[in-house]
Amino acid sequence: MIGLVITGIIAVSAIIVIPNLSYVNLLYMDQQQLRNIALDTMKVMLLDAGYPANWGTTGDFDPDRFGLALAGSSSFYVLDPDKVQRLVVGNPTGVIEYEDIRTKLKLQGYGFNFRIIPPFKVIVNDIDFDGESNPITLANLTSGVEVFVTYNVGSPIPKASVEATLFYVLDRSDFTTTKASNSTNALGNCILNLSDFNPGIQDPYDITDFVIVFKVTVADLTTITSSYMEGFEAQHVMNASIVGENITLAIPEGTGWESGSKGSRWVDNVVVVNEEGVWIVYNGTRSQEDQIRWSESKDSWGWSRLFSGLSYLNPLFIIINLSVPQPRRLVLFLGPDPNWKGSRVEAYGDPSGAVASSAVKVQRDVIISGMTYIAELTLWKESP
Repeated sequence: MIGLVITGIIAVSAIIVIPNLSYVNLLYMDQQQLRNIALDTMKVMLLDAGYPANWGTTGDFDPDRFGLALAGSSSFYVLDPDKVQRLVVGNPTGVIEYEDIRTKLKLQGYGFNFRIIPPFKVIVNDIDFDGESNPITLANLTSGVEVFVTYNVGSPIPKASVEATLFYVLDRSDFTTTKASNSTNALGNCILNLSDFNPGIQDPYDITDFVIVFKVTVADLTTITSSYMEGFEAQHVMNASIVGENITLAIPEGTGWESGSKGSRWVDNVVVVNEEGVWIVYNGTRSQEDQIRWSESKDSWGWSRLFSGLSYLNPLFIIINLSVPQPRRLVLFLGPDPNWKGSRVEAYGDPSGAVASSAVKVQRDVIISGMTYIAELTLWKESP
């Protein structure tokens, strides 16, 4: 009898436990298979230059084979900034469609979301530059611009070096730059105000426009972001791009700038921002070649120049100094979006992966224009 009872207990336990063990094992195998696919996909995206190798600067941005690697690089995981820009949603120069890339990567039946983000976050006056793009005000600059530096998980980073370059316009007509620096405290923040940049400015309201470029260094890693002064409407209706060594500034049709009565815009200066600092690469002459004016014969109006050797500067983004009318004044414009905020690709692909229960996430450090970023791929199996 005792033997029969023990045998029965073993049989019942086997009926209950074995299916559960099988389910757990199958679930683990599915997750491991999904992770392997994600890792293989990530390697293709980051190590293959694609074909043609310079597809990021071709006219249609439609490669026969997809890959983001910089052709001819002697190191692994170095990405081509022109190719990366083809993943920026809303890029006026052209974007590769999600379904096209999924087909080229042979990911039918799988969904993915891809991001390229800085190694840590820089938050200015509670504005997270990995999220919404918001300006700061002259009052912020006067009272103190507060800079928070955190890891991507949110914990503060003390002793981060913060170097800020202020580009500003005095009395609508005088464009100049100045620098200030500080280090974050134990809470990961520091404050910079106008007196740190230029104590000689008696009346801060003499400043009619400004842009601040923040270079933040933690150990041997650097990230760069920027903020602009609130109020210039062109920040929202103008497009800028860097493709190869060509810089283009354009205002699309339908933005309310078509009226000829608003007068001409002039490109006065072009400033390139890279990891090493800022470089003025162009000074305008107020001649016709620097004029931006609506033309009924064109779908958009703008300005474009080829700058030989620009790629050697590894440009991250640009600051355009524009002369605009009504009243005639200088204003500063940042572009391309979203590069001036510090992240290269905020989100590309299917956003539903953030809530997919079986999704896997893989990350890899990459180099773009001499700076370190984190490439992140989220992959999941779609429901039949």
